Amino acid sequence: MRLPHLLLCVPLFFAVACSSTIPPAAIKAAPIIKKDVLKQDFSKILTGNFRGQFSLEDGQAYFKICATEQTFSVNANAALRNIYEQIAATKSDPVYIEFTGEIIFPEAGNQEQDAIMRIDHVHHMALAKLSLQCAKHTQSFQFKGKGNAPYWRLNITGQKLFFATKARNQVYQVTNANFKTTQINRVKSINDEQQKLDLTIRPSHCYDLKNKEYWGYSAKVDSVWGEFSGCGEPGWLHTEDNFSGYYLNKMAGKISNLTLSKDYSVEYQEQIGTKTLNKSGFWKSNSPDKVVVMLTREGQTIIREELIFHREGLTLNIQQINKDNILTSFTPPGLVFNKMNHKAHEEIVVKRMDRVFTAQNIKPVASIDLDIQKAINQYFEIHRTDPKETQFSSVKYDLNGDGIKDAIVLLDWCSKNGCEMLIFEGIENGYRFSSRISRVHAPIIIAQTQHYLWQSLLIKKETQWFKLDFDGISYPINSRDLQAVNKQEESTGILLFSQGPPAEWFPIKL
Repeated sequence: MRLPHLLLCVPLFFAVACSSTIPPAAIKAAPIIKKDVLKQDFSKILTGNFRGQFSLEDGQAYFKICATEQTFSVNANAALRNIYEQIAATKSDPVYIEFTGEIIFPEAGNQEQDAIMRIDHVHHMALAKLSLQCAKHTQSFQFKGKGNAPYWRLNITGQKLFFATKARNQVYQVTNANFKTTQINRVKSINDEQQKLDLTIRPSHCYDLKNKEYWGYSAKVDSVWGEFSGCGEPGWLHTEDNFSGYYLNKMAGKISNLTLSKDYSVEYQEQIGTKTLNKSGFWKSNSPDKVVVMLTREGQTIIREELIFHREGLTLNIQQINKDNILTSFTPPGLVFNKMNHKAHEEIVVKRMDRVFTAQNIKPVASIDLDIQKAINQYFEIHRTDPKETQFSSVKYDLNGDGIKDAIVLLDWCSKNGCEMLIFEGIENGYRFSSRISRVHAPIIIAQTQHYLWQSLLIKKETQWFKLDFDGISYPINSRDLQAVNKQEESTGILLFSQGPPAEWFPIKL
């Protein structure tokens, strides 16, 4: 399926620290839309990265994203066409391309295209070998440079600069760098022998026509070993993959599903009673905290509607809606969408799984579980939080009956009201975050009942026991507003953290 023009740009160099946030609970009532209405242009996301296959067919340019069938038509100016003609073997051959740009709405009145692609700056173009080029890890470096007269290679990763010639390999510590893609950049570095290496990066047209390659930057190295000139390309520090997935907003009488796919397509569905409204479009982002959803179709009708989301941990919340350049705002906190493991409207065929339980006491293991430690680190990374000196203790038990043990983790964030608990679903290659529950006292008991195939949990508050039911997305975020239950009737006799609060804790940081 061919889709309209696209535009992107990429943040390139060093990561920015962000504040910590805890995903809020789902909103139960719709927030009020503010009455003030403003005319405003659609958002500009000028630092998004794309890569894939670029081609010209009968004078029209197209771009297909790596590892997908998503194809966009492109507004190709004379400069872009000239680069393509230098690299392509013939005028119709596809080439591999990396660039910054953006997906945008077409001009008002254009009913032929839902959206269009704009290409702002080409980072790299080469003869297409997509099986290899699309597998390149663009997040593993900040900048790569190379030259052949004489031979040299350079790679900047983190604060390290690696420089190689035929005679030697050197590692330098970056001392000064403020990389921007639209201006001249000077990177200074020094090695253990106190030898300096200065790198100058300029946006320019840099070709290796012998190998049919193009780079959007020239690179010049000034070192004690002499001067070296060549071409280079930036890496992509920010990856949009973290946004892709399923999101759900629940309100009284209304359920909204949002699907962000890795090919930048969007499905949006509202279900009000028996009525269902379906919209589709695209999404874009140049920040780990913000994503913009462009809705281009409602059924078969072309629309121009933009949802502006702010991300906090595993939630997205709509703060503003721009419909046909009319902007309206929600009162805080807006509409909150929680990330899910599956689409909420997908039917789970098996509602109940018969399981046989044998009473047992499950204690934390005496040594650190490295897979669980890795999962906790990823959790804090997603929430852009430094765990600092936080420690954890864990047990493993198959909560959802899929034959893979899940991880139940207590953090040493404890008070008289209990500790913070995280639950990670066991999957084939590790663990995936499921739930966070506050104010939990050990031990925790596995209950007889289950919801959406996940066993309920019993926790104790003061002298009473309460039940945590899985709601299809997660367990409750806190233990407030729960109904007391009869422990003897509900318990399977399986105790997690059976000896109570852990006696031994392990560091979270790897």
